[in-house]
Amino acid sequence: MLTLKVQRTRPIIRQIALGLLTFLLTASCGINSFQPGNQANGLNTADTASSNCRIVQHAVGKTCVPLNPQRVVTLDPFSLENVLALGVQPVGFAISPDWLEKREYLRVRLSGIENAGDHSQPSLEKILALKPDLILGLELNSKAAYRQLTQIAPTVLLNFKTSGQWKEILMQNADALGKTDVANELMANYYARLNDFKAQLGNNLQQLEVSIVRIYLNTISIYTSDTFIGSIIKDAGLTRPPTQTQAGTLDISKESLHLADGDVIFLWSNETGQVQQDVKAEIAKLRTDPLWKKLKGVQHNRVYEVPSYWIGSSILTAHAVIDDLFKYLVDEAS
Repeated sequence: MLTLKVQRTRPIIRQIALGLLTFLLTASCGINSFQPGNQANGLNTADTASSNCRIVQHAVGKTCVPLNPQRVVTLDPFSLENVLALGVQPVGFAISPDWLEKREYLRVRLSGIENAGDHSQPSLEKILALKPDLILGLELNSKAAYRQLTQIAPTVLLNFKTSGQWKEILMQNADALGKTDVANELMANYYARLNDFKAQLGNNLQQLEVSIVRIYLNTISIYTSDTFIGSIIKDAGLTRPPTQTQAGTLDISKESLHLADGDVIFLWSNETGQVQQDVKAEIAKLRTDPLWKKLKGVQHNRVYEVPSYWIGSSILTAHAVIDDLFKYLVDEAS
């Protein structure tokens, strides 16, 4: 009888032990996250600052972030560059291999940092294993996973509509990290470099109309003044053709190539694999087109094929673009 009684009670003990373990894990997750998903339901149970954290308002709500985060994970290229530029070494990042492959200036800074998947689909398992104390990302990519992310660590997701918001995103990332002073220094250095560019270009600055053209397989697109690259060209004091000062991008046909004209034409693409090879063939074909040959920039031999990172992301890319502006408009002109 005694043996039979023990066999019957063991399953009950096992169930109790399992229930207790689940409770402890759930409680631990809630404590470590500062914000255990309740605020997504409007309960706002973790929206109170304490001696260990402070409230940061962002696109999805309010999050109490650590005063001095030590284990940061980024979920998008903007936040990754910003965190590095602000002097914080993240423990992990989510970014597509194609994006990273084209940015040598970024790759060399990521040695030893864990890759947690693509920024379009980060790996929650890998992020959890990294034990972050702060997660930074964009609402555009990560809103669907926000509830799960907050169970891992305090999560700040920023609003994103255009690449022209890169300065705003830098300052918001800096606020979340408590690095606003560092961000101000970064922007001061950015403008100082551009002032040097203006000084070296001298009288030629106002005499150059700059056109920025991206080639797709079946489309030609003009990047205007409110894009990442458009904002840098504007900050550099360079003028744009009247058709390129509107908001957004402007898609044109080959019959409208005159809209892509400028004293200088920056030409680029951002495809991968076979599509990129097809685009290169399209660019070679475009260079033989009689309408293309009529453009001022073409006739003056001032068409420059620039790297794909001109699509933009953040402050590190901005400095890479400034390097290119010096190369094409100052060094080659002297």
